[in-house]
Amino acid sequence: MTPPFEPVDAPAGRKAALAEAALVWNALFLNDVRIRYRAEADPQVSIVLVARGARHMLAWTLYRLAAGQELAGVSFEVIVVDNASDPETRALFGRIDGATIVLNEDNIGFGPACNAGAALARGRHLLFLNPDVDLMPGALRALLDTFGEFDAVGIAGARLVFPGGLLQEAGANFHDDAQTTHPYGRGGADPFAAEASFAREVGYVSGAVLMIEAGLFTTLGGFDDLFAPAYFEDTDLCVRCHQAGRRVIYQPRAIAIHVENVTSARRDDVEQLLDRNRARFRDRHAAWLFGQGPQRTGFAARDHDPWTLRILYVEDRAPHLDLGAGLPRANHILNAMAALGYAVTLCSIHGEREEPGRLYRDLSTRIEIVEPCGEDGLRRLVQERPGYYDVLWVSRPPNIDRTCRVLHDLGLTPRDVGRSRVVFDSEAVFALRTFVTDALSVAPADGPALARSCAREVRHFAVADHVVCVSQAEARVLRAHGVPNATVLGHALSPHGTPPGFAARNGFVFLGSLAREGEPNIDSLDWFFAEVWTLLRTRLPEVHLTVVGAVAPSIRERLAGAGVRILGRVEDVGPVLDAARVSLAPTRFAAGIPHKVHETVARGLPGVVTPILAEQIGWPDGTGSLVRDWRDPAGFAGALANLHTDEALWSAVQRAGLARIGAECDPAAYAQTLRRLCEAPTFA
Repeated sequence: MTPPFEPVDAPAGRKAALAEAALVWNALFLNDVRIRYRAEADPQVSIVLVARGARHMLAWTLYRLAAGQELAGVSFEVIVVDNASDPETRALFGRIDGATIVLNEDNIGFGPACNAGAALARGRHLLFLNPDVDLMPGALRALLDTFGEFDAVGIAGARLVFPGGLLQEAGANFHDDAQTTHPYGRGGADPFAAEASFAREVGYVSGAVLMIEAGLFTTLGGFDDLFAPAYFEDTDLCVRCHQAGRRVIYQPRAIAIHVENVTSARRDDVEQLLDRNRARFRDRHAAWLFGQGPQRTGFAARDHDPWTLRILYVEDRAPHLDLGAGLPRANHILNAMAALGYAVTLCSIHGEREEPGRLYRDLSTRIEIVEPCGEDGLRRLVQERPGYYDVLWVSRPPNIDRTCRVLHDLGLTPRDVGRSRVVFDSEAVFALRTFVTDALSVAPADGPALARSCAREVRHFAVADHVVCVSQAEARVLRAHGVPNATVLGHALSPHGTPPGFAARNGFVFLGSLAREGEPNIDSLDWFFAEVWTLLRTRLPEVHLTVVGAVAPSIRERLAGAGVRILGRVEDVGPVLDAARVSLAPTRFAAGIPHKVHETVARGLPGVVTPILAEQIGWPDGTGSLVRDWRDPAGFAGALANLHTDEALWSAVQRAGLARIGAECDPAAYAQTLRRLCEAPTFA
């Protein structure tokens, strides 16, 4: 996999950053420019910097911080504690407005200076920031959000990147060896590699960018003077945070360029301090770190919590809500797993690498996404992480076949990867879709062919502890073909509390991916425009149809016409669905359970669907949707027109659908089903 950009080596990147910093310093004085921070009456975050010389980098950091105040996403104040810097460095402070400057006559050390700055802070959270750091847009907000996204968070840290683009650190942990502390991923060529891109609990984070609750910092007594003048005070603080029952979280959305070591003394002195403070740290904490619980060895040492349930989830690609084809359901499953606190690795078999900023657009950043993977990537993943995963979850029969073949070639079984659970997710009975598709062609398939296809599809299912499917109808098919342990897991949705009413809406909407020819959505719209659209426009001449979803250019051109608005992919479909009065899903062949129907009904948007979708969902006619056969175009058009014009009918269908969503798609019940599938039973 190629990185999203071409990084330069660390020494070259450092030289470039130092040169830029010198330019910033000189520009401030040449142009008589001041660095100004906006005054905040009640800052959310207090940023504490400790300065010791290195005037160019200090100017660079303070300038970047001020320039990015509008992009930070949170209100903050700046407190600079200067540890007896030279006069040239202190000349910079006369050009700073809106910050608190503390001038120490002696160098009291990093930790004590941080403590002095924290004593002046007004924010509910403290951010300790080195004077050689450039926070990327939104990093401050991402760090602050971490305290709400995870339970019992005490400290959050950033993804640190060397100038030039090499990864510096993606969290850090402890090994019982001479070095003791081990930054994760240091020197990686791709700072957006999967291993650096997911949030997780870690042993410690660097004090270069460390956020902590102000109250907790006070309770812990701040940084310990034992480690003055520098080194290991941040590591010690993180361990004491763990010991207080709070968590230390690595947050990859908080990205920071860190030049590193610009204010350090001679290297020999640094090494002596590191050795001294490492010994002090081990004397204090070795028994707590290495004397309890299962030891984190090998690959597992990247995680701090040895008890976290670890899941390897194999899917076609990163599942986004706007892609259809069963991927929205996988999106729900993965996000629910992350919300339960599981450590999930998604192995994306076929997906093309996405821009990092888009990859997590609707997926939790707690999920590690390895893509594109292919069989070779899956093989490497299994070999590199022996004994790491508790659960192996494989989605779709082709991927189940592929996974079993890869493991067989390695001399392994699915149980060797999922130590406590193996779950095969049929996603949909593909043989049924093929059967229905063939039935629409000139050479329809027969019953024995369907039986043979189903038998091939389920041939590996016997090795799984659980087989998951999307509906009771498909569970019955699986049981009929010798799969007794089928569990239904559909979609997790909550009904919209206050959806817009009939009068506030107008027009029709179609929701679904139109990215590839031959898919059910393409077939359904081709039929709709050929057989129904003219009939509908005859009854409602001014009506319009909005099409939402990824769409290929050739398909967009084919579907364009009077009254048709093709939006393509949108970030948030909610406003579009709230504006429409009626949805339509004229599907003629499909397998699984239609997320688009659940989603529209949950938003309070009634629709018209075909019998195949109604059967998959299992709801009677008039519950969220009217059901009309695609073989009756006039009847389908009439149902759409009646639902669009009859407020009483529309309201009755809407109410019935919202009630059914609340009963069948409850997220809490969904999470409990996931727990039963993934977690081994405990015995007294």
